[in-house]
Amino acid sequence: MRIEVEAVHISAIIGVVPKEGITVTKLNLLYVFVLTCGVPLLALAASAQTVQPDDASLRAADAEEVRAVRAGDTKAMRELMHPNYMVNSPANRIVRKDELIKLLAAGKIANDGLERTIEGTAITGNVGVVMGHESIKPAPDSELGHLYGGKTLERRFTDVFIFENGKWRLLARQSTVIQPIT
Repeated sequence: MRIEVEAVHISAIIGVVPKEGITVTKLNLLYVFVLTCGVPLLALAASAQTVQPDDASLRAADAEEVRAVRAGDTKAMRELMHPNYMVNSPANRIVRKDELIKLLAAGKIANDGLERTIEGTAITGNVGVVMGHESIKPAPDSELGHLYGGKTLERRFTDVFIFENGKWRLLARQSTVIQPIT
């Protein structure tokens, strides 16, 4: 079955006036419909597939923090940290976002090894909390290297994230050096 369609209707759909005498089959109309309606709907659906505030995405954000610190990746840390970020640092002082970025860039929080074990997570609304322990070998010229020498340190940590605009942002952190339990 063939359907004759006036050029005005086709041009309204695809924005191109066909040559006179062109016939349009149902398949052609379906093709035009998919291109004009289906592709934008697929793009909309893809953009709607954002990160959800669940345990898996929270753990992924926490893993990104570990990766960025290990690598000294100031760009990634700047993106991950919320503008109001602050840490109760293992050097026994409170450090805000801009200062932490400077310390990371200067190698003052560098390490020769960092292993994190998450012991618990919780999400309430758009706030996520990650808690556990870490083993870290501070780099010799880092703040912790100067305070503790070259030994591996055990720490307890708490990271607080806030979920905004489809992603987790690190809002606050607490990290305390502890004596290993023997």
